[in-house]
Amino acid sequence: MQTMESNAALAAFTGARDRYLETMRHVPPHASEYLKPGDDYSLGGIAVHVNFVLEHYTNVLNALIAGGFAECRPEDPSGLEVRAQARAKEALQAGEVVAELATTEKLHQHLTGMIEGVAADLDRKAPVWYPGGAAAYPTSAADVLGWLTDHYGEHVPQLEALVAEWKQGTGGATDAFAVVTRFCEAFDRGDVEAVMALMTDDCVFESTDPAPDGERHAGQAAVRTYWENFFATTEEPRFENEEMFASGDRVFSRWRFSWGSGDSGGHVRGIDAYRVREGKVAEKLAYVKG
Repeated sequence: MQTMESNAALAAFTGARDRYLETMRHVPPHASEYLKPGDDYSLGGIAVHVNFVLEHYTNVLNALIAGGFAECRPEDPSGLEVRAQARAKEALQAGEVVAELATTEKLHQHLTGMIEGVAADLDRKAPVWYPGGAAAYPTSAADVLGWLTDHYGEHVPQLEALVAEWKQGTGGATDAFAVVTRFCEAFDRGDVEAVMALMTDDCVFESTDPAPDGERHAGQAAVRTYWENFFATTEEPRFENEEMFASGDRVFSRWRFSWGSGDSGGHVRGIDAYRVREGKVAEKLAYVKG
């Protein structure tokens, strides 16, 4: 049975998770690879670290509950921490980070269910022997929940600071990268108005067809007409940005475009070369695998 205390603690836990996920999802895709000299994990690797901590304390909570809140020695699966530490330093791609955040939500929901099941014993403490500890440490479910809530919160300002440092390090390329990121998000929504708002009046778009050179569309009116027709005639368009990097005013995106489903579905993979001018896309040249 849940109590006012357990409801309040769980609300704080979920609120902290939401702030963490929101901050992580606003990390520019290419910034996920950034590893600050001397740090234990990359920007994207923070997601791996957070998941390790969630899994570790799930094991602690499991041991507390299984032992009836008697003295216990929780254990993580062999090699869990070593693998997490190694992966957290890797240059994770945006898609890998998305997968880690999905795992965060699953781990969070599992922990929430466990806490709800012991709400009446939320403050009941038991001696817990942690790996490497010289003595048992009195621990309750409320303690575990509080530690995890604080842990989510600790990484929000850290993420913001690392993104700021990454932007400083990338110089002028950052602005172009941010513009194209917003452009891709609008394109993925099929939002023609937002797409065109992010293109210059004299914009140029070169399509991937017809082969071999595609077709050139110049100016707002021509490009808008192309996008409107494209979204109106394409069944269930889905755009996935696999990788993106910037150099000065140029941004390059490697993507996968899918449509439809079953026998009527398919996909292509390709690259877009963008040029950004004064905060808008001036040029989008599309190339596709043959």
